[in-house]
Amino acid sequence: MATPEICYINLDAARDRRALMEVQAESFGIPLTRLKACEATGIDEATFERLSTRWERPITRPEVAAFLSHKTLWEKAAQSPDGVIVLEDDTVFAAHFVEAVQTVAQSGYDLVNLESFGRRKFFRKGRIETIGRLRLAEVLRDKAGAGAYWISPQGARQLLARADTHTAPVDAFMFGVCRLRAAQIEPAATMQVHLLEARGFEVGLSTTTSIQLPRKRLPTTPANIGYGVRRLITQGRLGLVQLRRLADAEFRPAWFDEEAFRAVLPISRQSLDAKLASYRTEAQIAS
Repeated sequence: MATPEICYINLDAARDRRALMEVQAESFGIPLTRLKACEATGIDEATFERLSTRWERPITRPEVAAFLSHKTLWEKAAQSPDGVIVLEDDTVFAAHFVEAVQTVAQSGYDLVNLESFGRRKFFRKGRIETIGRLRLAEVLRDKAGAGAYWISPQGARQLLARADTHTAPVDAFMFGVCRLRAAQIEPAATMQVHLLEARGFEVGLSTTTSIQLPRKRLPTTPANIGYGVRRLITQGRLGLVQLRRLADAEFRPAWFDEEAFRAVLPISRQSLDAKLASYRTEAQIAS
């Protein structure tokens, strides 16, 4: 059974998050490839102006940086026969994570979401394939969460082609702008740290995120007309999906198995501290 390369996106300064990912990988006995994340402060003004104005609202520097980081891994996936597992560095693996990773490359989908964001999404009724203890549920419409997913070579090429003319927050780009043929692993094989903590789990490390913070409503001005038009188009598409609830769509959250996370949490604080100490040693040697 083919196992795609597993990559995670991580800023140089976020060593605690790097430790989180690498300690988990060692615990599960799986290889993990680190991608140095694009720094928001490293994006030149011309590039930012070009990329930040193509969606339903202006997107922020952190969102543009996240988009460019994911795009780098789409380029890798487009050249890989088995695609790539893409993880953000606040991802927590459930007990069945490895089984899920080994399942997705044979799924036949362009993209398979591994995580639960706790929000409802549109699933296609009756399109569920059971594979061992897991199942693949076809997704008609998603909008939240790009923390853990598998992207196929074909799916990656579709994303890259669309990225020539469009930019959006990563999840909105994948699930809204491109609308790939997508599925959801159930029960979800990952969840982000802050979402698990909100459910009462002790993870072993706390993280914060600025990507999903509420945004101010844009004023109605001539300069903002383009944003409004794009948003109306999106709302129209969403309305069509809503109508499918009368026929072949159901609106529900992804199946979440608490025991699959309780079996692996909390992550050892001792292991995290030892990993952080090894990074300090590496930095001292390098200097």
